Amino acid sequence: MTEEKRRYVGIDLGKREYTMAVIGKNGKMSIHLGKTSAQARQTLYKKLEKTDKAAPEAGNLAFKTAQEIIQQAGSEVRVLNAAKLPFIWDAPTKTDKEDAMKPAHLIEERRDEKLPLAPLPSGKEMEMRKITANKDRETRNRTRHINRLHSIFHNQGHTEIVKKDMATAERRREAVKLLTGIDREEAEWLLKYLELHEQRIKELEDTIKGEAKNNEGIKRLQTISGIGPITAYAFVAHVGDGSRFSAGAQVSNYIRFVPRPDYSGTIKRHGHITKRGNG
Repeated sequence: MTEEKRRYVGIDLGKREYTMAVIGKNGKMSIHLGKTSAQARQTLYKKLEKTDKAAPEAGNLAFKTAQEIIQQAGSEVRVLNAAKLPFIWDAPTKTDKEDAMKPAHLIEERRDEKLPLAPLPSGKEMEMRKITANKDRETRNRTRHINRLHSIFHNQGHTEIVKKDMATAERRREAVKLLTGIDREEAEWLLKYLELHEQRIKELEDTIKGEAKNNEGIKRLQTISGIGPITAYAFVAHVGDGSRFSAGAQVSNYIRFVPRPDYSGTIKRHGHITKRGNG
């Protein structure tokens, strides 16, 4: 019995536009262009067939698109680890068309076990990732405003004020009394920003710690020396219960190359999950 022919679809998702390369059942390639807005993506899904095998590269929109393709088109989807693709397919030119053709050819020519897959996370895991990304962003913003506040004291000659004097809202309010003029005005605005950042950080940490008390995976990870609820939460957000992986090497590669969204349109890659704060 001969296997039914199918189409292979590579999708390059940009910030506002997508390029889709389709290898037809006759082996010929066709290219489709469109926008990445919620409404425009519906047009993309209507072009797909149930028997298609589609492959977007991992990125901010890739997991959302993959889930929608499964739900609305019924196609098979394999999200590819973008960090590993250049080593497999070293195209002399880099265009949106090439970036769409590359995954289409890969899923046509290779079995799943030979593909650099980024396992599709669950909706719960995506929500947890957003929480960890939000906490990271708020922490960075707090640090930036603390540094700015410290520089204001230094510029007015108050070198005796050090960063530990700005560790809490009460200490900051007391220290700001030393400042005068426009610097005092700017510092008081910075106090308001810092209060909002710290309020948000506390809300997010409370959410994380609440989940950590009820999630068995997070509780098990915390039995490892030096691992607190925040680090364990971040790990589970990206790895889940491990059921999506068939070997330890897949987990290590996934953690190494998984895109970390900061939800500003930029993809950041990290080699490991860093322990922060009390987590």
